[in-house]
Amino acid sequence: MNFYDAINSHVAWKVHLQNHLLGISDTAFDVHTVGQDNLCALGHWLYANLAAWQDQPLYWEVIKAHAAFHRCAGEIVHLHAAGKTEEAEHLLHHEYAQLSHQLVHALRELSRVSDGS
Repeated sequence: MNFYDAINSHVAWKVHLQNHLLGISDTAFDVHTVGQDNLCALGHWLYANLAAWQDQPLYWEVIKAHAAFHRCAGEIVHLHAAGKTEEAEHLLHHEYAQLSHQLVHALRELSRVSDGS
């Protein structure tokens, strides 16, 4: 797993979501797809490597942070689709931003562990 690609990909989600809320996105967002943590490249890797990493607490921290990140992204898309764009904006700039930061931090720490093994 290239952790830096995973970090960059997930950081870019904020721009994609912001563009979606502004109505200038060229990406179609499905709330059920966005909200699932096992459909992106990182999610595939996380769930495919459970056996190899199950004893690493940082791995479980990444899984937890990644799942929360996607649930929140799904909620943003859902709120926007329901015409609650102001609530979606608030969620994007507050809870989502915090969850994104937590995920990036956890991925950086897991990367350090991975590089050391």
